[in-house]
Amino acid sequence: LSSFYLLVVLCILSQILAQRNREYCELVFRDCQSFTSRIGRFDETIDSFNRHCRRVRRGRWNNVSRCEMEKATCLLILQRCDDMTCNNIADVLGF
Repeated sequence: LSSFYLLVVLCILSQILAQRNREYCELVFRDCQSFTSRIGRFDETIDSFNRHCRRVRRGRWNNVSRCEMEKATCLLILQRCDDMTCNNIADVLGF
C-alpha cells in the first residue's frame, strides 16, 4: 500500500514539473520574440532545417521560425528528453 502512495505522489510531482517546464519554454519563446526585430525570424540554419524537413516529410511541413525552434528544443529536452527530428518538432509544436 505504501508503494501505491509513493507512486501517486511521484505522478503528481511529475505533473507539476511538466507544467513548470511548459511555462518556462513559453517564457523562452516570448523572450526570443521580443528580439525578432533585431535578429530576424530566420537564419541560414533555420532555413536549411526547414528545407530538410520539407524533403523528409514530403511537403507536409510548416516552416518554423528561430523562436519556434527554441521553443521546440526546450520542450523536447525538458519534457520528453527526445531528439530534434522533424517529426518530433512538428509534434511538439502541434503542426
